[in-house]
Amino acid sequence: LGQMSIAVCVVVWGDFWDRFGGQFIEQMEKLNTEPDEVIVSSPVPLNLPKHWVEILQPHQKWDSWNDTMLTARSEWVMPVGMDDIWYADALDGLTDVEDDIDVICNPWMQNGQLWAADPIGFENILHSSHNPMLGGALFRKSIIHTIPYRRVVWNDWIQWMEIRKLGYKIAFKGNPCGDHVRREDSYSIRGDANGELECEQMRAILRQHNVVPGVEFPPQILK
Repeated sequence: LGQMSIAVCVVVWGDFWDRFGGQFIEQMEKLNTEPDEVIVSSPVPLNLPKHWVEILQPHQKWDSWNDTMLTARSEWVMPVGMDDIWYADALDGLTDVEDDIDVICNPWMQNGQLWAADPIGFENILHSSHNPMLGGALFRKSIIHTIPYRRVVWNDWIQWMEIRKLGYKIAFKGNPCGDHVRREDSYSIRGDANGELECEQMRAILRQHNVVPGVEFPPQILK
């Protein structure tokens, strides 16, 4: 698969496939630029389009997501929620970036507002008590093993801290990919004291140390 290739990665748990699976298949099929791979982790066999990749395994937040991304053969991996509504041009030209770019930030719309990452916020993420990295992202497959989701409450926020610490180069895109749907039962919607503590701890560690890539938390300090 070529340099522009994209793997869309989703994880199924609970009744989400029953509620949104059909819609998700429709969303993928309506794209002008179709993803080269769609990789789905599920605890039960699903009736997927035949060219999609299914990983059958018990659901383990966030390890299941890591598995979908590590399975990809495409140049770029794009973890997504299966209940979002995509625009037909979502993937058009999305990976047209310089060769030295490691991560692409792509905005979505949420409740009629642009839901996008803040480049200045990213620069200061190790000193900030909120997560500036809204919206979606694509990661080069070649760096995924260095920034797996850790077993924390707010996996993406902590991952962005590690991306910043490692000096990976980001392209910030302007065109929204679609409407991002936040539901009351989504992971990210509730405030969480543990999540806050983990993020505070991670910021403090990364301001002082380099860490070993991995899923555990707290991370191992790189000696």
